[in-house]
Amino acid sequence: MSRLLARRQAWQAVLVALAVTVALQWIPQLALLGWPLLLGSTLAHELGHGLSALLLGGRFESLDLYADGSGVAAYRAAFGRSEIALVAAAGLLGPPLASFFLFLSGRNSRSSHIGLGVLGVLLALVAVLWAGNLLTVVFCAVLAALLLLAAFFSNARLCQVITVFMAVQLGLASFSRADYLFVESARTGQGVMLSDVGQIAAAWWLPYWVWGGLLVVLSAVLLLGGIWSFVRVLR
Repeated sequence: MSRLLARRQAWQAVLVALAVTVALQWIPQLALLGWPLLLGSTLAHELGHGLSALLLGGRFESLDLYADGSGVAAYRAAFGRSEIALVAAAGLLGPPLASFFLFLSGRNSRSSHIGLGVLGVLLALVAVLWAGNLLTVVFCAVLAALLLLAAFFSNARLCQVITVFMAVQLGLASFSRADYLFVESARTGQGVMLSDVGQIAAAWWLPYWVWGGLLVVLSAVLLLGGIWSFVRVLR
């Protein structure tokens, strides 16, 4: 594929992704579609917790999504204060990290197919290995099937549009729910519990709002890095 054609397709992917995003925000009849997008951002958040616990030597036991858009990742490990804080931070960085990698994947059609395929396989594993309730099983299985279908059977342009759209949505989710970064406790489908920044503060002493501010900055750096890598293709 020529550089000019790759640039043109990347621009088209951005414009379509932004148009759909605006439509979801401003057309009331499409409001229902916002619910799976909300669950998707929660899924990225909870996967950040679970996978980081796994990487640090713990056991990722289950991931539960709830109809109100909240979620909980359960893990078992003999972690110290620092490991607990790192797992808490990883959840908050889940959506911006996912957005970063999707922007990287969306730079051309080939990498878009690969990115959606990898994401589809990961979600299939979540549905089989870690889903803790029926909603999580169904949501992850359906999303995995759709992503794998797109990765293997959709044309290059559609695949790139889907990748960029997901990157945009996860990027927006990183900040549209930023108020969670500045609360000490949070209500989920399992009740009220210490928030992620509350857990970090308990481990590393500084007030929770300080950690919330630092994570906002880190999230912004990740998003800007992903956007910059994608914009380079458009030049």
